[in-house]
Amino acid sequence: MDSKTLFLHEEIIRNILKRLPVKSLLRFQCVCKQWKNLIKTRSFVADHLHHFGHQNLSLLLERSRLRLCLLDCGLQLHEVQNAPLSKSVNGAMIVGSCNGLLSVEINRDKKFPPSLLLWNPANRVFRYVPRRTYSDSNKCEVGFGFSAVANDYKIVRTYAKFGDAVNRVEVFSLSRGTWKGIDIGNLKGVKLYAGSVTTNGAIFWSGLKLGAEEKDDTEVIVSFELAKEVFTLLPRPELDYNASERLTVYENKLAMLSKIWDADDESSDWIDLWVMEEGNCASGEGWSWSKIYTSSPCPYMLYPMTVWRNQIVCEAFPEEDDVKGRHVLYLLNPTTNDAKRFDIPKCGYVRNMWNYVESLVSLGTYR
Repeated sequence: MDSKTLFLHEEIIRNILKRLPVKSLLRFQCVCKQWKNLIKTRSFVADHLHHFGHQNLSLLLERSRLRLCLLDCGLQLHEVQNAPLSKSVNGAMIVGSCNGLLSVEINRDKKFPPSLLLWNPANRVFRYVPRRTYSDSNKCEVGFGFSAVANDYKIVRTYAKFGDAVNRVEVFSLSRGTWKGIDIGNLKGVKLYAGSVTTNGAIFWSGLKLGAEEKDDTEVIVSFELAKEVFTLLPRPELDYNASERLTVYENKLAMLSKIWDADDESSDWIDLWVMEEGNCASGEGWSWSKIYTSSPCPYMLYPMTVWRNQIVCEAFPEEDDVKGRHVLYLLNPTTNDAKRFDIPKCGYVRNMWNYVESLVSLGTYR
């Protein structure tokens, strides 16, 4: 190295920058043209997501009016900047989170279907998704995910009449910037429930395969493979008890949280965690569920919300001596069976919780 000239090889610079938060990288684009061009490349965005994003997985707490709080891996709480909305914020809610991008549904004008917005809170970039309207439906469900095979982010929207099976499916591709209709295939005769999760290039919903009579209805899991754009019906865990259930992801696998309660004895409440082992995605064969964790009986009312950093996040029913406005969470560790209480002051009502990573992922230039 010439003692009169300070020089770092580009690979060393890249190795340092990919470990820094997005806020710092946005500022460092002003250092020089070389850094600016590097930070905007697809390969660097992918490296940063892998080295910084997924190693700093946060829990996003969604409150009313789309006000967001971020719980980091050190259990420190941070406010997230205001959403890129004004008049429409009252009717907005997050419907998906993937690699730092949030899919937001907006019911501002009460038109069907609601508008959709893609938003990256870390770099403050957002895009409205082109809108389509149909008169043969009045209910829709949304899924959002990323396919590494197709290298594309996609929104899946299913349409139905209230209480009826899906009658139409459309997929929005971020790389193309357009919607397209696809064959409903295995979704024929299936009703979907609200709420979806995504992992390993697939989106999952809870569903109901409608029979000739109500007693013939069958509960199923619906999988949508983002690369091949194919639906598959999968079995649910064989539960021998009544419970409220919620899909989630555990160690990059589809999982289900089930809350079991005894109406006569609240201290006998407990939570099970089921994980699905994958089989043949095209046919649904070979998929099987394993129960890997059962909590100790809870002396308080807990509601499992999601899995974050391999711990089950539960909301606690407010205790009488709680300070007004404080939100109480419990983190249950399936490996050690430990339960850790975490109080969030002045948080108020939390609508939903999402796993979230900071990223530089672009939203493209579609209109």
